[in-house]
Amino acid sequence: MPRWNRLLVTGAAGEIGSVIRPALRGAASNLRWHDIRPIADAAPGEEVMRGDLAEPGVALDATRDVDCLIHLAGIPRETGGTAADILRANVIACHAVFEAARENGVKRFIFASSNHTIGFHPADALVGTEERPRPSGQYGASKVWGETLGRLYADKHGIEVACLRIGAFRARPGNARELGGWISHGDMAGLARAAVDAAPFHFLVVYGVSANRRALWGKDEAARAALGWWPKDDAEPYAAELADKRPPAGSVAARFHGGVVCEYGFTGDADRIS
Repeated sequence: MPRWNRLLVTGAAGEIGSVIRPALRGAASNLRWHDIRPIADAAPGEEVMRGDLAEPGVALDATRDVDCLIHLAGIPRETGGTAADILRANVIACHAVFEAARENGVKRFIFASSNHTIGFHPADALVGTEERPRPSGQYGASKVWGETLGRLYADKHGIEVACLRIGAFRARPGNARELGGWISHGDMAGLARAAVDAAPFHFLVVYGVSANRRALWGKDEAARAALGWWPKDDAEPYAAELADKRPPAGSVAARFHGGVVCEYGFTGDADRIS
């Protein structure tokens, strides 16, 4: 028997949601997919809901009778909208979902965070989960907010919270930076299912990256073990073809983990960042 009666995925029509949904079949007795956009490929018996989670009451309806949820909804990248758009979709709506989860008695909340929470750490340094946040931009800052809410709702309200700092999610890595930060479709689906199926936990942060030999994000072995997730894929087979797809040496994009996102709108002094 599945552990959960009803599993909710918000942002279920998005890039990640569309990939992980098949892997979640069987993880709960009932599956609910939610998005602001239509979902045309739901299987028979899967519930589909639509709405803007930042609107009053929408998150409360979406989380009703839910035991476990994966919160993917929001603007997924720095260039996906204005700062005001990111504030609404990734901060206001995120708070609404956490608060609705508390009100409706959701037991486990899996939050789609991002590697861009740590983007302004130097690119040659191994960064784990204990280092202070240094977001790459407005998007990364919104994910820091989400992780902080997760810590609060775990400590104050007893919700099990797992924050997944997702790397470059795509079928294959697209540039040299992603040789370390890529997560394959298969590994992402496996991570989502592991986070749903895992034994009880309190609060976890884990990097959602494949088993890339060039990875410089990690020191999260305890969290991976708690989820029972060990990625399988490695970006190294793509290394030769991506060797020239890297930012100029010494540029802001080359100097920090967030890559080109750190460079967007940059007006500071990179030499003062250590």
